[in-house]
Amino acid sequence: MNLRSIVLAIFTKLGFKIYEIGKGNLYNLCPPYDYYTYSPWFEEWFQTIYGRVNHHTMVTADRCYVIREFCLHCLHLEGDFAECGVYKGGSAFLIAETLPNSSAKGRQLHLFDTFAGMPAIANQDPSNFKEGDLGDTSLGAVKEYLRGFPFVVFHPGVIPQTFDAVREKKFAFVHVDIDLYQTTMDCCNFFYNRMPSGGIMIFDDYGFFPFKDSEKRGVDQFFKDKPETPIALPTGQCIVIKV
Repeated sequence: MNLRSIVLAIFTKLGFKIYEIGKGNLYNLCPPYDYYTYSPWFEEWFQTIYGRVNHHTMVTADRCYVIREFCLHCLHLEGDFAECGVYKGGSAFLIAETLPNSSAKGRQLHLFDTFAGMPAIANQDPSNFKEGDLGDTSLGAVKEYLRGFPFVVFHPGVIPQTFDAVREKKFAFVHVDIDLYQTTMDCCNFFYNRMPSGGIMIFDDYGFFPFKDSEKRGVDQFFKDKPETPIALPTGQCIVIKV
C-alpha cells in the first residue's frame, strides 16, 4: 500500500468523505452532492474551440459551451443573433463561429458595447462596478480579432441608445453579459418582443453573488409577469426560452 492509500484509509476511518477532483477530467464532482457529472467542455474538441477565444474573454469554458450549444439550437429560427457586453470579443468569436453561412443567408451578429469599459451608469449600480472598469479593450482591437466574420455588425456606444439602429430586426439568440441592473432591464425590454418562439436569451452573470442585486434582479423583475421562467444553470448563467 502506497503513502496516498494509507492517508486516504486513515481519513476514511476517521469519518471523512474523500472526493476526487474529477474522473478523467470529463466527469467532475458537483458539490455539495456526492456524484460526478459529464463535463463536455473538457472534451478535446471543445478545448480546441475554447483555445481560440480564452485569451479574449472572462467567460469560462463551461459557460462558453452553453453559449455555443444554444447558438446551434437557434440556427433554425428566424432572426439575427446579438451580444450585449462584448469586452474583448471572445464570446462573440464563439457565436460567430456557429454562423458560417450567415453572409449567404443574410443573418447578422450584432455586437453592442461601449468598447471602452463600463458606462457612467455603473457608478450607481449595486454591482459596485465603476465607470471605465473593464476598459482594457477597444473597438479597433475587437474588429481586428473578428475580421474573419463579415456578417458581424458593431454598435459602439451606450445601451439602449445603440438599439435604435436595429429596431426593425428580429433576433433568434441574444447573449447578455452586461452585469448592470438598468442595462439588463433595457436589454430585456428591447429584445423580448423581437424574438420568435423558441428563441434564447442567455444572461451570463445571473447566478454569481456580486450580481444578485443587478443582473439577477433585473431578469427576475422583468420576467415576473411573463409566461417564460428564467432557468438558472449551475454554470452561473440563466437561460430564457421564448414561449
